[in-house]
Amino acid sequence: MIFSTLPFLYFFIVYTIIWFLSPSKFRIIIIIIFSVFFYGFWNWNYVVLPVVLTFIAYISTNYFVSNKKNLTISIIFVLIPLIYFKYFNFIFNIELINLPIPLGISFITFTLIAYLIDVYKNVIPKENSFSILFAYIMYYPQLIAGPILRPQELIPQLKNITKVTPKMKIVAVTIFSIGLFKKIIFADQLSSYVDPVYLEPLKSTFLEWIVAFYSFPVQLYCDFSGYTDMAIGLALFFGITLPLNFNRPYLVSSIPEFWRNWHISLSTWIRDYAYFPLGNIVKNIYIRTLIVMTLVGLWHGASWTMVIFGFIHGLLVSSSNFLRMRKIPNLLPKKIRIILTFHIFSFTLIFFRAVDFQNAMDMIITLKYIFEFTFHDSKALIYPFILIVIFFFTHKYDNIKEIKIFVNKIKIIYLSLFLIFMWIFSIIISILNNGSDKFIYFDF
Repeated sequence: MIFSTLPFLYFFIVYTIIWFLSPSKFRIIIIIIFSVFFYGFWNWNYVVLPVVLTFIAYISTNYFVSNKKNLTISIIFVLIPLIYFKYFNFIFNIELINLPIPLGISFITFTLIAYLIDVYKNVIPKENSFSILFAYIMYYPQLIAGPILRPQELIPQLKNITKVTPKMKIVAVTIFSIGLFKKIIFADQLSSYVDPVYLEPLKSTFLEWIVAFYSFPVQLYCDFSGYTDMAIGLALFFGITLPLNFNRPYLVSSIPEFWRNWHISLSTWIRDYAYFPLGNIVKNIYIRTLIVMTLVGLWHGASWTMVIFGFIHGLLVSSSNFLRMRKIPNLLPKKIRIILTFHIFSFTLIFFRAVDFQNAMDMIITLKYIFEFTFHDSKALIYPFILIVIFFFTHKYDNIKEIKIFVNKIKIIYLSLFLIFMWIFSIIISILNNGSDKFIYFDF
């Protein structure tokens, strides 16, 4: 079920009516029932998977996770479905498993591992209520594509859900609407200019390549941050605050800073549960960075192009940290560094988006057509250029804090007109586009 489709609208209406009409003591049950339905809407055969994984974590923390050995065993059990469905064919280089990857399996697995480790380290107490723990894992706004929640970020809120004020609802609707707008107007529209180029890069003109090159970073960001905006807005509408997952990443001036502002919940998860623990085995911080960043790439997909994507970022982060630790100054102006950082990231996205290594190489080889550049048929590409320009002019305002300030300052009549415009425009474009595409990160 996709947030930007009619089935979700029906789901949301029913959920809202039942939520506000039911006594507060039933709200955990409501969350569980609707979250299970939300997940099962994609494939009911896989609903048992998060149930079993949550049960393993519940039993482990209540009876077994008392030492490092038991913790390791519990984590291995939680990892088995992820490895089986997502990485088995890649690891053994065979096509033995031909089943769809369970929706959001990476997010569910990482959320459970965070819970197991935090309980073991006494960061949080073990959860005695299975329903609370299951609601934490299955909470539908963030279930499919994050943000990856730490137990302390959601479990206390589930036990004591905040009373929602009218102002909170207005902020929530605004955040959700902006996320919807980003998804339908930018991500879905630009995908039609990216897909054909990656399908046959050697048959594309250089101008088409340039459009695809700049469109995909915008598409990816608006798709993923649009989802998390909608998730944050949905949760806030019912009194639950989800953490920030993006903070204007295309305005940063280095790759390490980029990863502190892009998919923040994954970056901090990798830092706390992979990078720091790995320090007990791998002392060299540069090698350790290469390892964990390669894992970040592999987390996104079981392919060599994702490994290359992660490894390149490992090299970039390590190199940047090396210069910083040696106190070697970067003499370039900040604006130039921002432009360079964006273009470096955009270039690495060729490996992220390519279906295989040969496809990535074909995309890079297409650069040779720069010397054959003409403006022939450029009129057909004016629209994506306009979208890209609008995106970059508004990116600096794309922040939850800025949105809250905006809502508090603007008169309600003007805000209402602004939201109505976004919804009408989004609906029209969605109809013309024959619906909304699935979110890219659903595959991860």
